[in-house]
Amino acid sequence: MAGIQIHSHDILDEGSHQILQYINKLKDVDYIFPQVNSIFERNPNPIGILPRNRKNPVVSGNGKLFLPIHVKDICSDLYQDIDLSIMNGRDPLLELKQCVNKQQYKVVPWFSILNGDFKGSIEDHCITTYDGEKVLDWLCPNSPVISEMWSNVLIETKKMYGYSVHMLDRIRYPDWSGETIKPKLLFTCFCPHCQKKMIEKGMDIELLTDTFEKVKQYLTNKNFHEAVLLLKESNHFQDWYLFRQESVTSLIQSIIDRINQKGEKLNLWLDLWPPSYSWFLGQDYSQLTSLVPLLKHFPYHKLGGGADVQGLIRYFTSDPDEEEKAFQAFLRLFGFSYKLSFTDFKNKGFPIKFVHDENKQVRKLSQPNTKIYSGIQMWNIENEDLINAIKEAKNSQADDIIYYCYGWAEDSHFETVSSINR
Repeated sequence: MAGIQIHSHDILDEGSHQILQYINKLKDVDYIFPQVNSIFERNPNPIGILPRNRKNPVVSGNGKLFLPIHVKDICSDLYQDIDLSIMNGRDPLLELKQCVNKQQYKVVPWFSILNGDFKGSIEDHCITTYDGEKVLDWLCPNSPVISEMWSNVLIETKKMYGYSVHMLDRIRYPDWSGETIKPKLLFTCFCPHCQKKMIEKGMDIELLTDTFEKVKQYLTNKNFHEAVLLLKESNHFQDWYLFRQESVTSLIQSIIDRINQKGEKLNLWLDLWPPSYSWFLGQDYSQLTSLVPLLKHFPYHKLGGGADVQGLIRYFTSDPDEEEKAFQAFLRLFGFSYKLSFTDFKNKGFPIKFVHDENKQVRKLSQPNTKIYSGIQMWNIENEDLINAIKEAKNSQADDIIYYCYGWAEDSHFETVSSINR
């Protein structure tokens, strides 16, 4: 099983027939993963144009839904609106289904469940930074309403389209990037739901927020090594990130339980961050793979694992010397042992070995028999690097690969993949 992700705007602007013509070239794809709600992301990211989209050279995600499901009728307290302006009466998932039915591809709808443009009593359900700022485009996993909303949407999607397998993405706390670089998004969540649970677990919220304030001061003063050392030695920090992991796992468990309680049968797969980062963002591979049979992660070596590492480093620095110090501190925080300068990283990303290393870690951390799919960066990459990434992933402990993503890839990338799959 190899797969490829496509966006709803690909279907609406290009049409499913053209998309399938290109996917056919890859020769190894069994699964197509259509995105059914958007995040706040430039398409393609971070630069370039959509090479086959004649209507829109660039598409900006607005966090809305591309399914004709009125979520407000299902969950009035928290919901996501349909993107009527873009859909214009069309149903991209249905159009894809009708086209794919004539071929052998399997379709798995792809949902982003914690990040987007949500409506209703959003301030009661969004995350909060350690210093009290509400982040309205990220939902808190500890909000009791989220599992109600998404379990109902997933069930309704199955009823409408017949697909019993769904991929869940954005099941985490935010990283430092998005529409802008904002590092304090890492230090969430301190909403009433989370604070109540922290207190029940005996966590000292005041000491924890003091720790994050000290980290902020270290980073502001360019004391990057000291900031990392403080986090690594802080028991409060360790208790906090373990708490976040338990919170995300509990959300997935709650969604599954609600689906089962309604007598429905759905198979959920997960899109996770590479394990070197995932622990910080609330994802525990061992816990999550006890609930689901399959995961995909994205060890994109050219991008430093899918994270905007360059943006983070430049946020805190103003000259090459500071950049180098900050980058080395970053490597220490996330446990990377690569002998790599920031200059080399900007030019080449992580070594290709990163793909193998992350897949090895995923296999080690996951439950036995978990199906593991290694994400392949198929945009903003030279063809030689694309070939090397595919070979490295296939020679690693992953079961197969998933390409990300159709609409961003150059025509030459399809030809390159075709050449090695003949």
